[in-house]
Amino acid sequence: MKYKKYTIIAAVLLCPVLYVWACHSSGREKIGNGISFNRKLSSYRLFKGEMSAIEAADGVELLQLSSTLFTDYAEKQRLIKLPKGKKIILNGEGLPIFPEGTIMAKTFYYSKVKGKGRQLIETRLLILHQTKWSVATFRWDAQQHDADLMNDGANVPMDFIGLDGERRKISYHIPSKEECGSCHRQNDEIIPIGPKARNLNITIERAGKNINQLIYLMKKGTIKQTKIDSLTHLPNYHDDTLPLEQRARAYMDINCAHCHQAGGFAGNTTLNLSYRTDLAHTGIKFNKSNIIIRTNEMGEFHMPKLGTTVIDKEGVELMRKYISGLK
Repeated sequence: MKYKKYTIIAAVLLCPVLYVWACHSSGREKIGNGISFNRKLSSYRLFKGEMSAIEAADGVELLQLSSTLFTDYAEKQRLIKLPKGKKIILNGEGLPIFPEGTIMAKTFYYSKVKGKGRQLIETRLLILHQTKWSVATFRWDAQQHDADLMNDGANVPMDFIGLDGERRKISYHIPSKEECGSCHRQNDEIIPIGPKARNLNITIERAGKNINQLIYLMKKGTIKQTKIDSLTHLPNYHDDTLPLEQRARAYMDINCAHCHQAGGFAGNTTLNLSYRTDLAHTGIKFNKSNIIIRTNEMGEFHMPKLGTTVIDKEGVELMRKYISGLK
């Protein structure tokens, strides 16, 4: 019994160390871009009028997701631009098939900064060229007139009031090209994370009316006409009227599963956090203490490794409630 006790203690102490090693020891090479990006974001003609208004240009569509990635309480706008005459083809409830030349843009901002108005921080682009995605980050200038291509990451001091009304001071991190690639990696390819069909299959408001987003995009000619009756949807983890398990699993799917699934950057760990993975095969029960500890403390062992410099208290509490209730 004495030796068993010490074995358990040693395993608990070593688990975080082994976990970090596993997440960073995939042995795979970095994935380079297949294209050269323009120096200015304005050259991609994603916005009309003053760029600071981030109003989608004609031919550019707004995308909304059911569950979204937490990034230091930043707000986000998601846009997609297709080549003229091309359409997206749904491929089950996962990632659709996007046409050659597709541009996806995600702009990060805070609405109330130091008592003033909105401040745009960065816009990330994904461009599909010769069947492969390339990724780049653009940092908005102080005047909010345009955004410049970045090769390296940067830290931006922010003093803002979040949507919850709480004032926070943080050092927002703009990721480097390599950091973007680590999260967007699936085996040896860069792929989008959020715009899976199940995450787009929600009701949105357009022109004062509620409509299913996939149907709306079909009517606009962005998505090829197809039946969506059999498609499921990823639950909105902010919706506290939904069952706890659905909300917690949806949170893990969008915030963790891009790395913690087969082919992901941390695919060689004992966790597979995709929403569609059966609980018995997720590793959640085995790692339940480690999940809460590592998401609730900043530092070297913090998860997620990228995209956050502060703890998502609401998200951690959601996972804690769910995990503590597992038998």
